[in-house]
Amino acid sequence: MGDDDTVFFVENLVTVLAKYDHNQMYYIGDDSESVEQDMIHSYNTAYGGGGFAISYPLAAELVRILDGCLDRYASLYGSDQKIQACTAEIGVPITKEHGFHQVDIRGNPYGLLAAHPLAPLVSLHHVNSVESLFPSLTRIEALKRLVSAYKMDPDRTLQHSFCYDLNRNWSVSVSWGYTLHIYPSMVTAKRMETAYLTFKTWKTYKDEPFTFNTQPLSQDQCERPIVYLLDRVEWVSKDKTLTTYKRQWNVLEKTCDTDDYTAALSVQQLNVSSTTLKSDVWKMAPRRQCCDIFNGTDQGMLQVKIRGCNKFESVTPP
Repeated sequence: MGDDDTVFFVENLVTVLAKYDHNQMYYIGDDSESVEQDMIHSYNTAYGGGGFAISYPLAAELVRILDGCLDRYASLYGSDQKIQACTAEIGVPITKEHGFHQVDIRGNPYGLLAAHPLAPLVSLHHVNSVESLFPSLTRIEALKRLVSAYKMDPDRTLQHSFCYDLNRNWSVSVSWGYTLHIYPSMVTAKRMETAYLTFKTWKTYKDEPFTFNTQPLSQDQCERPIVYLLDRVEWVSKDKTLTTYKRQWNVLEKTCDTDDYTAALSVQQLNVSSTTLKSDVWKMAPRRQCCDIFNGTDQGMLQVKIRGCNKFESVTPP
């Protein structure tokens, strides 16, 4: 089930559902990003905008009680909340998958998507209620650009990788197929995985609360990352891709005149190479992949290679 203003990433939906035994009763989805919405409509509801899935055995049970159940919960707001109430009567709780996105936010979704959880991207709801994913493009053009990367490597789309350039004391965060950050300093993984607050709550247009951690943009401009956005994606070989990111726009960056920041600003383009991620990886214990940084062949260019992490490897800055 989903809404008419929801974009579904079907290959990833299949990947997520394939983890579960179709002979069992499952109710799969996720709740809202905004706490105020969850307080009104329940934390236990798989929100219908982001979409949810019900296994065949659970659907068979629902059919048996549905008419009476809808009467009992006629006062509830939406069909998704009614279905949750009916599954509660059967005794089946929500199984949360964090790739279903209700997008109950206002304003710029950049911070949310740039810090995507470690899960396949399954859906994006409310795409007409937030600003364009790529500010220089229309909403439709921006979605097409994201989808162009997704078609190349569905399982890797929006997945986070962190790496460090120890020679220049730079930290790099890659959200594959969407954006890349350069920090001209050593920044912890904890900070890089936390979403920047570029958006507001759904109903009250406030800075909080959300169901995930956020961080405000620092008042010290020199602590803000330099932002790059996806420009293009291409095949290098049968199972290897190259994504290119350029400094086209920056909601986070403002003037900083330190030598380190100026040096980082000289990077105009980053090329990220990676092997396509296999869907089987989502059947394993989740782990963020690692990456390495190399100088590009041209001045003003860096190359990043995403790879699986080695045994005992951690992205710990010195």
